[in-house]
Amino acid sequence: MKNFPTKQAEKYYYNHQASEEEFLTWYKSQDFPKYESPFLTVDDVLLCYNKKEDALKVLLIQRDTHPFQGSWALPGGFVNPNESTEMSCLRETKEETGVEISLDQIQQLHTFSEPNRDPRGWVVTVSYLAFIGEEPLTAGDDAKTAKWFEIKRVNHQLVLSHEDVKIILDLNTGASVGPDRLAFDHHLIIWTAFLHVLNRMEHDPKILQVLGNSFTITEARKVFAKFLGFSFKDIDHSNFKKGMLRYFVEIGERPVGIGRPSKVYRLNEDVLMKNKIES
Repeated sequence: MKNFPTKQAEKYYYNHQASEEEFLTWYKSQDFPKYESPFLTVDDVLLCYNKKEDALKVLLIQRDTHPFQGSWALPGGFVNPNESTEMSCLRETKEETGVEISLDQIQQLHTFSEPNRDPRGWVVTVSYLAFIGEEPLTAGDDAKTAKWFEIKRVNHQLVLSHEDVKIILDLNTGASVGPDRLAFDHHLIIWTAFLHVLNRMEHDPKILQVLGNSFTITEARKVFAKFLGFSFKDIDHSNFKKGMLRYFVEIGERPVGIGRPSKVYRLNEDVLMKNKIES
């Protein structure tokens, strides 16, 4: 170990002149303040749209273990050592719901690090958002059951419902105001996801991935209407098409009963990718 006239000279040498190997050996020997390390988790917001039911849905699991045993929650869990949060998102979704998603289907939503958000200790979670089809569910791992909950925007509230369970969120604040509550701060995660889609869908309409590889203008209007909180009939067909057509690629026609067939589109991935890079 080299001798230095001052601690300042020592620090300068190892930060600026030493090799990286020397720096790391020195750095690990220093008596720096020891910081607590948080636990790291992921929570996954999976949205789908059922065309037959005209219903927007979110995937929830019922927790089978403490804390919040018996409460509904987003699929997710702890990130394993040597595992990225993206891979943890895919693994936890598969383990808890049976749904397989891929890396190109997910996007990072937000990091939630509010103190005391988890009674087990300091837990920071990275949330992910995915738009998929309504897959069949098989609960596993820490999940007692997994269900698709319909999401409805009713005035200034979001109503998540399945059978006799009703979870109500204030759309202005994200607060849970209904008879049933979600575990942890998952009401805030779902609220954040909903607003994320609402605020971006007119210039980044990835939400239409819930319609699969093809859709009509009417089907796209129906999905947008779920976030706007009114009937799709109140969205002018011609104006909507004119405003969104740069994001669509026409791929054919589809019979829709009596009358002329409807044109069918897919998302223009090149334009969406360009928007992502520019933003």
